[in-house]
Amino acid sequence: MSKQASKPCGVRRVPAPPPLSLLPVVHGTAEISAWIDYYWAKLGIPNEERRWLAVTQDRQEFAHWTGRRLNSLTLGCYCYLPQPLDEQHSSLVPQAAQAATSARSGPRASGSHHVHTQPAQNPVLAPSHRHLIFIEPDLLPLGLEVTVAHELIHLNDRIRGTPRRHRCHGYDAIAIDEAALTGYPVETLRALLHEETSRREAALRRARPIRYVYVCPSCGKEYHRARRYSREVSCGACDRAFNPAHLLVLKAAHL
Repeated sequence: MSKQASKPCGVRRVPAPPPLSLLPVVHGTAEISAWIDYYWAKLGIPNEERRWLAVTQDRQEFAHWTGRRLNSLTLGCYCYLPQPLDEQHSSLVPQAAQAATSARSGPRASGSHHVHTQPAQNPVLAPSHRHLIFIEPDLLPLGLEVTVAHELIHLNDRIRGTPRRHRCHGYDAIAIDEAALTGYPVETLRALLHEETSRREAALRRARPIRYVYVCPSCGKEYHRARRYSREVSCGACDRAFNPAHLLVLKAAHL
């Protein structure tokens, strides 16, 4: 279960995911780990994909991993990160070495022996993508369960080669799959999404009251902000990339 409001286009940073030597990693509660295990098995996700998994409940850590800051109202997020550039050379593995690694992970052979082989002439690229997941820490127990299940649906879609985007949270095919997976009625999940989003927004407003209202002169969409934008930003509803034709203008300031 995740909901992310539209936002003006932002600036991407270079992703810095956890190193392979630390994966899999879950920076979260024991309940999150338990629900990951449960729905991972229920979805039939290949166990080998766990070695690329990193989960956190820290927004800043997720932004560091992915190179992009989360929307403040996001309750959960899945990000597929292809092999980082700084790993492309380190993951060149000779074919012979790969075969040896595979053999050592199989059934134990009777007796020990040593095999010497010539290095392969054509190295192959070892996979080292990442499955990065964020789970909002302040969720109700049911919200926590459903959010984990929801993000694993996205992960499973990616592995199967059929990634999907939301057309409307709670009212699209992903919501139907989420209901089938968790066993909760779609209406219950929609009500839960609304409740969790309202709770998150109320908490944000208590901590950071809205002081600035920006508007897009092209479509009229308003953006409510606790702080001023530090640079020019354009309307993400009009163009996902930065576009000077849709620069936001300050409509009101409540100081």
